Amino acid sequence: MPYLIWTTLLMTLGITCKAQSEGLKFYLQGGVNYNTGTIGVDSALSNAGQIIEDINSFNGWHAGITIREYRNSTQYLSFESIYAFNKTELIIGPSDSLSLPTFQTLSSQTIQLAISPGFRIFKLLRGQAGLNGVFQLNNTFQESFNSFKLGYRLGLGLDIFKLTADLAYNASFDPTLGIFNGIPLSNANSQFLLTLGYKF
Repeated sequence: MPYLIWTTLLMTLGITCKAQSEGLKFYLQGGVNYNTGTIGVDSALSNAGQIIEDINSFNGWHAGITIREYRNSTQYLSFESIYAFNKTELIIGPSDSLSLPTFQTLSSQTIQLAISPGFRIFKLLRGQAGLNGVFQLNNTFQESFNSFKLGYRLGLGLDIFKLTADLAYNASFDPTLGIFNGIPLSNANSQFLLTLGYKF
């Protein structure tokens, strides 16, 4: 599946470049991630040895590049490639009351590739929706959950001269079940991304 997504994105981008290279715009972007879907305890499994007392998911950051191919004054196709970082802290309590709880940190380091058709109004406001592929780079995270997740992306944007601002919502279609340090967990990837960019 990851190879299929890569191939589709590259073929689409190649056709786009050949067909209308003068309509391509490149943006260097970065911003913050606000998590809305966090790692949670998988209720379908049980573990008598350890108990999750609390799960704290911290907001992260992202940076990358966006390429937009403007078909005309109102329509465009966007290809986005970003690196995103988030971390989650798990407070694990033992089954007996004699031991102290332990703290475990699970970091998520991903490459996210998105392709989205969009429209714009007065060359100022934008709206888009498409597919988003998430490739997990962190080995510990890969051992607990799948290394690839396919989802969807919804976004709104604002363009002022060479500056651009975007608010996007990325979410996976289905949660992933996994095991971390013997604890059954579920991971539902969803977050808001607030991004600022510069056209070059």
